[in-house]
Amino acid sequence: MFKTTNSKIGSLSPTQQKRCAQLLQVLYRKGPQSRAQLAKLTGITQATVSRDSALLLELAIIEEAGLESMPTHHPGPRQTQLTIASGGAVYLGVELTADSFSFALTDRLGHVLAQQVITHPTPYDRKFLDQTHLIRRLQRFLKKNTAHHPIACGIALPGHYIETTQRIASSNAAWSFFDLQPVIAALGMPVYFENNVNCEALAESLIGKNHDGENFVYVHVARGVFCATIHNGEMYGTKNFAVGEISHTIVNPEGELCDCGRHGCLQTYASHESLVKKARVLYQHSPDSTLRQLVKKPEQINIDTVITAYQLGDPGIINLLTRAVRSLSAVLNNVALLIDARRMIVHGKLFDQPELSHLLQSYLDQNQFQFTAVAAQLVMVKPFQPLDGAIGGAMLAVANMLKP
Repeated sequence: MFKTTNSKIGSLSPTQQKRCAQLLQVLYRKGPQSRAQLAKLTGITQATVSRDSALLLELAIIEEAGLESMPTHHPGPRQTQLTIASGGAVYLGVELTADSFSFALTDRLGHVLAQQVITHPTPYDRKFLDQTHLIRRLQRFLKKNTAHHPIACGIALPGHYIETTQRIASSNAAWSFFDLQPVIAALGMPVYFENNVNCEALAESLIGKNHDGENFVYVHVARGVFCATIHNGEMYGTKNFAVGEISHTIVNPEGELCDCGRHGCLQTYASHESLVKKARVLYQHSPDSTLRQLVKKPEQINIDTVITAYQLGDPGIINLLTRAVRSLSAVLNNVALLIDARRMIVHGKLFDQPELSHLLQSYLDQNQFQFTAVAAQLVMVKPFQPLDGAIGGAMLAVANMLKP
């Protein structure tokens, strides 16, 4: 059933609500469509599509988006296309990370109406990563923004949601103590949970700049490296927590020991966690390192310090990041052979650096699978923004409220 606060939609029959949800799902996943295209894609008759779309237009849930571009996929003149309208119901998105809580109130297209990012200097501090602390901060945020009334919440997790226990499955034990049940109770609205990278990929499929219904892979490089896939309009493999954990793809069988117990995982080369650890070693053993100009002691080094040292031309850091990009490209070239996707979107602070972005593309091109019948994947870099995960959470809520 299409869930909304609008009383007119609520008065429709379940069958009518289901049809409206189908139309909206297509418009989100495939972008602007004509009424004829909507009928073809949903299997609903064109007359019924016209009636239902007229209601959605009246309620300003959708709007007209101009004429079809040429050439059209049907005989006759170009038809008016329909698209999702901005505004309307408000959704709450939340992201939890090792050292931050991010909150965003958005409309149905992910436009941010209010936001807050709360950071903590020490990652995995149990006093900070506590459900009572999160609830208190969330309640303050909502109280400060009483002009907006969210109808649902999506929470982007640094791991996976265990529905039976309402806990977080993560490689870091700090999250095993985080109880999500009190959060659900405190919010008093429908609450949905999903891995943060899956949330960001879902948002990209619904409101991204290039969303067009095609399959794509979304690669997030942060504390770890995770790969989310949107396949046939849906998040792929969410029930199997191992799917997407490309951090633990082995790039050097004789490499250093990873926390997972294997040797040479991508995690040990390209993750922020590994890069920071190695930068601290450089600080201690390289008297001329630029890092010494940026912080007073190695414990103060974080990924932003590493990026600044790279920008300043520190040779040791340049070597570290070059090796990280080379290792990542090797894994991504393999991913391209395993997943049916036309696009690959790379996301993370490192690749906001044009030199590293170009280097990644260069390595990918060098090792691309040379088989003429296989089209090369398009590789795009999505600029990093602190609210990406929270917006992903909000769009998780939107997607769930559209489910029949």
